[in-house]
Amino acid sequence: MRTRKFRSVIVALAVTVAVGGVSVGTANAAEPSQFTVTDGAIRTATGTPTPASGTHASLWGNTSYATTSVTGSGRVLIGAIGDNCQGWPTVRVTVDGVSVGQTTIVSATSYGTYPVGAALGAGQHAVRIQFVNDFRAETCDRNVHVAYARMETPGATDTKFSIAVLPDTQQEVLDSTDSRFRNRTDWLVQNRSTLDLRFVTHSGDVVNWDTPDHSQYVIARDAMRPIETAGIPYSLAIGNHDTQATGVGGSARDPAHTRELVRDTTVFNRYFTAGQFGAVKGQFESGKVDNSYSTFEAGGVQWMVLTLELWPRVEAVTWARSVVAAHPRHNVIVVTHDFIDGNGAIEQSASYGATSPQYLFDNLIKQYANIRFVFSGHVGVAANRVDTGVNGNKIYTFLQTFHSNTTNPVRLVEIDTAANSLRTWIHAPYTNQSFGEYDRSFTGIGVVR
Repeated sequence: MRTRKFRSVIVALAVTVAVGGVSVGTANAAEPSQFTVTDGAIRTATGTPTPASGTHASLWGNTSYATTSVTGSGRVLIGAIGDNCQGWPTVRVTVDGVSVGQTTIVSATSYGTYPVGAALGAGQHAVRIQFVNDFRAETCDRNVHVAYARMETPGATDTKFSIAVLPDTQQEVLDSTDSRFRNRTDWLVQNRSTLDLRFVTHSGDVVNWDTPDHSQYVIARDAMRPIETAGIPYSLAIGNHDTQATGVGGSARDPAHTRELVRDTTVFNRYFTAGQFGAVKGQFESGKVDNSYSTFEAGGVQWMVLTLELWPRVEAVTWARSVVAAHPRHNVIVVTHDFIDGNGAIEQSASYGATSPQYLFDNLIKQYANIRFVFSGHVGVAANRVDTGVNGNKIYTFLQTFHSNTTNPVRLVEIDTAANSLRTWIHAPYTNQSFGEYDRSFTGIGVVR
């Protein structure tokens, strides 16, 4: 561990004494801390909600860990906050001497609840929480502060879960040695239980252009295998670069026939099928995933992910209307490649498609009380907007595009059906980079039950 002069001062001020084998600080706590800390300290809690002890266990190096004993069955739940320093802190959790997984703490103010590992049998379990990615720069210091560890409540409905939205990955499939796409999906699978990840979607431009050997599709197909192997349902929206309209270098393949070629998705549908997606319940055209919908249950309610083609044909929008109308108790998530721009405004042009994003909003998205979210890419970097539908429901729209040449962002969306809230943030596992300027939280989202 590196020597840190200012930390020695903190430790000296936060004198720690042993009470019944448990370390506590000098804070006036309602009850003792549940943790014993090595190479760290028990300090006054600063996050919310305030833990019963009024304290948390601060860990500040890769030799720092907290131990405790918890009783019950189910998954271990960790409550913690972190200090972001060019990335969020990660902890590894060991239960009864066996490593069960790790989780990245993504809030500096809310202790949250991070489930780690698979469900455990009833009994008393020894838990160790170790900080594993310590980092310090000139202007910041990455630390983690653990407020509690407990077991899931048996039989309780899990009301909090997440979905992941992959942005344009077209820059990640040009070279077979580029591991960013696969790194992202591996990370999602590794953190599946921590995130309580229920669905993965992609807002389009999976590849950049087709080649005679379809090499970019091969890279993308292999990158999605971890999601399939883990049994996580997913969907991919089709962007303009995923069609035969786009040629080498991203230019028009045949400028005289661009409008026809944007509907040629033959190669895409050869490499990605409804069966591989895992939860598809219907398609506009047989054998094509261009317009399809998947359903899943999470948080005690029903969800639908409706994936629509780029600048959709009127008949595809009509089909989508019938699907949403037939599922009034499903919370609908619409994914299409182009919808809002980098400033959060709804796009007005149909470009070389059939209808504009404004047409889609006017004729589908704002018309149904159960449409909750829209995700798109294509332009800009990241943005969001909130609209009100004709039935008074709020519609939350998010853009994530990035076109990164160095890392692999993914939008994570945490939904809590009990709190009627959502929280979204963007994280790049390849470089452990976070984009805090795009963090958003909303309450009163109006979950349909």
